[in-house]
Amino acid sequence: MLVVAFVSFSLFNFVGDPINNMVGEETSDEERAELRETLGLMDPIHIQFSRFVVNASKGEFGISYQLRRPVSELITERLPATIELVVISALIALISGTLLGVYTGINRKSFISDIILAVSLLGVSLQLLLLAYYLSIYLLLSWEFYHHLEEER
Repeated sequence: MLVVAFVSFSLFNFVGDPINNMVGEETSDEERAELRETLGLMDPIHIQFSRFVVNASKGEFGISYQLRRPVSELITERLPATIELVVISALIALISGTLLGVYTGINRKSFISDIILAVSLLGVSLQLLLLAYYLSIYLLLSWEFYHHLEEER
């Protein structure tokens, strides 16, 4: 798990400069360098990663580069909604899976049972990552906050 975390952490450095996300274009180079030093971004990648792991083990995840707020605070704000989604989706999956499984077990040779089995096989076989990617794009483009983001630009 640490290897995956290190690879992800390392790739983040190649995505772009986080300082550009935090400050405007009018910020001087001296101010940018000072902010880099304050955030520890001038240190080698292995030092940054070890600092991150030690702090994360204490529950300190640093400051969000985009929102400029402590990440632990953001997690605390969003945790109730996340737990609610997990519980509701687990209940829906449990109830519908049980009902459809019992129906398929009782009516093994029916056309509807074949459809249920095919859909469940497709759902198990589909890569979750691909499904999440397309679903997030669909939700982003279809929900109202997308239009709100466009108005701000």
